[in-house]
Amino acid sequence: MKNILFFGLMVILVSSCGSVKHSDMLMLTDVQDAVANVDSLPVLKIQPDDILNIQVVDEDNNTISAFQHTINATGEAGEKALGVSEGYRVDEQGYIYLPYIGQVEAAGKTIMAVRQDINSRLIQYLPKANVQVRFVNFKVTLMGEVNRPNTYVIPNERLNILEAIGMAGDFTPYAKRNSVLIIRERNQVREFHRINTKDKSVFASPYFYLSPNDIVIVDPLKAKQYATTGDFFQRYSGIFFPVVTLVTFLLGASLNK
Repeated sequence: MKNILFFGLMVILVSSCGSVKHSDMLMLTDVQDAVANVDSLPVLKIQPDDILNIQVVDEDNNTISAFQHTINATGEAGEKALGVSEGYRVDEQGYIYLPYIGQVEAAGKTIMAVRQDINSRLIQYLPKANVQVRFVNFKVTLMGEVNRPNTYVIPNERLNILEAIGMAGDFTPYAKRNSVLIIRERNQVREFHRINTKDKSVFASPYFYLSPNDIVIVDPLKAKQYATTGDFFQRYSGIFFPVVTLVTFLLGASLNK
């Protein structure tokens, strides 16, 4: 009798363990109607191995072909797989090499600073040229409890963690939203930081805006560990519960005779 009651109780407990609370699926739960100042965007600095698209156009807005640089095949299969075929790779010493002016220091500088440097050095050769510089390999990788884990190439230089999650199809029901891990490499140092997307403090985090090559990992809730077992019991609970109830009733009746 006790064994059967214990079995019935375990069925109920295991079934409930696999379920996800509604509160676990909410984001920014502490935000009220308000107006808040938006902090200025973090300044992105160029790093070794970044790929820069550099376009130089003349006074008639025609692209000067000498600056159209195709990435070499050697060692760059990753960029080609992500659709990156043109650009200047920043070498390990932090330099790129351009026609006319040769070596240009890029690592540690902003896109604007590199653009101004190139423009000032090109004046003697192309006095009316206009220089445009942008990141080509601004990519982020999302893994874990998102619906479309993948590496995404970003067409601009502004992407925050909420936009990245949305781009990956949102969190799965089992996502641990209050502890999202961001891995960032900066100045040859790997940084690990967790942010809480359920709290408005996420907007003040220095990791709210992502940087090129960031990796975002969304861990699962503990409920996922029981999901398979819980799903099994939930699927067959319509059979288990009546049987357990009937057997308990019959045994109880026989013991009372």
